[in-house]
Amino acid sequence: MNVYFKTKIVGCLFLVLLTGCNPMNAASEKYEKNGETTADGDPVYRKNQHPTEAYKLTMTIDDAPGPFEWISGTAFYQMTNHEQCTPIEPVAGVWSKSKEDGIPINFQKIDPTTYVATVYADGMIDAAYYGKGMCNFELNGVGISLKASGKKEETRFQPALFKAQIYDSVPVKFYFWKGGYPRSQMDNYPDTGEYSVDKYAESNRGSLFQVTLKSEKVSK
Repeated sequence: MNVYFKTKIVGCLFLVLLTGCNPMNAASEKYEKNGETTADGDPVYRKNQHPTEAYKLTMTIDDAPGPFEWISGTAFYQMTNHEQCTPIEPVAGVWSKSKEDGIPINFQKIDPTTYVATVYADGMIDAAYYGKGMCNFELNGVGISLKASGKKEETRFQPALFKAQIYDSVPVKFYFWKGGYPRSQMDNYPDTGEYSVDKYAESNRGSLFQVTLKSEKVSK
């Protein structure tokens, strides 16, 4: 898995967990405010209230060691023309304004092993946030976090999809070690899984469960 995106997912979902609430149902101040600014005076990137470019996410869990009562997810968006539409810091000579944002994903349980959700390619509003031309956002990936019951100390099993995997609509399978369920030796341990059983020690390959993610474009 791409190291940068993996780190971004782990970090963002960890911050969500620190809020102490289920992010599937939690409103985000950054997403809900319309045309306002942050405490630092920066514009608040706006969530599209009427998106149309929908993708259905199906998550299937096979041979898990127990239930997952706590499931959250985030759709990550990235500004594609960050340096062109945001101001440069005159002294440091860098573009310091945020180029990323995220929107919570709501999963619905279809049966004990299947969950579905919808993400939108046009989830963020393109706008001239800094008065330097239109800032354009694109869906850059999806991160998911699963816990046995939601307790802070439990392992976070975190499969994810890159942008290309969302648009390709090809199932992506992740393997996780059952020994980390419901918790690992390290509290709140983030387990991002592996694409192949070969990544695990041979002695652990018989103790794995699978999470499969598939994205499908929804016809209008």
